[in-house]
Amino acid sequence: MKTRYILLFLLLSITTYSQEKFDVFFDFNIDVPNESSAKIFQNWISENPKAEVTKIYGYCDSVDDKSYNKELSAKRINEVIKILKENKLQLNENVELMPFGKDFKLSNNQSENRKVTLFYNLPKQQKISVLTNEEIPTDSDIKSKIDKETKSLLTKFKNAKKGDVITIDNIYFYIDSDKVVEKSKPILLELYNIMKQNPNLKIKINGHICCNTDMKDVKLSSKRAQAIYTYLVEKDILFARVFHEGFGSSKPVYKIPEKNDSEKLANRRVEILILEK
Repeated sequence: MKTRYILLFLLLSITTYSQEKFDVFFDFNIDVPNESSAKIFQNWISENPKAEVTKIYGYCDSVDDKSYNKELSAKRINEVIKILKENKLQLNENVELMPFGKDFKLSNNQSENRKVTLFYNLPKQQKISVLTNEEIPTDSDIKSKIDKETKSLLTKFKNAKKGDVITIDNIYFYIDSDKVVEKSKPILLELYNIMKQNPNLKIKINGHICCNTDMKDVKLSSKRAQAIYTYLVEKDILFARVFHEGFGSSKPVYKIPEKNDSEKLANRRVEILILEK
């Protein structure tokens, strides 16, 4: 009897919940998502069918008065709720709805203020064994590789043309997570600087993982590509310049299962497709 109680506790402790957020963007004075954001929103919905939305905040740009903007923000919230319900996503019974007029920190880029932010929980299965066989290198190995990648990134983009794919091998994530290892952040910062210095540059972030024999499982790679997208957008890169997609292990450099660590590393990569330059 005692053994059963212990086993039940272990099973219950495996499932935790993580608080996440997602932005849906709108055009000026419009209460339905713009075409680009609507597609990204639909992708997010299909990738997160078990999400539970806990808060929905609506925002506007600084044009018009506070009262009108608050009303428009409320309409945007209602439109997002409609889309969520049509797709049968779960709203928390105490979901918090908050439309803002002008009483929030406005971005200097007006298009980034026209949005609805969803806060949601995802059930996260903490795997006891690491199914992806991913390994994070030692600190000294990471620093050396990150320094080399950061220095070479500008040259890669400078020599690239529309349609080219740039491979970034050394953005490390924690095992089975979309959280970037802190020591990899210089590469993301360099990518942001390149985007900032080249205002006509449009890119698509393609995420790939190793080791997974289920080619249809793209969730982790999608979340990792989205994490890089979110990093750039939150640092003021216009969302219409950045797109993202996860391919899982469906496009490996080396056949899965890989034969060694170097093949795993080659398959576990981030690619940047140049859309416009």
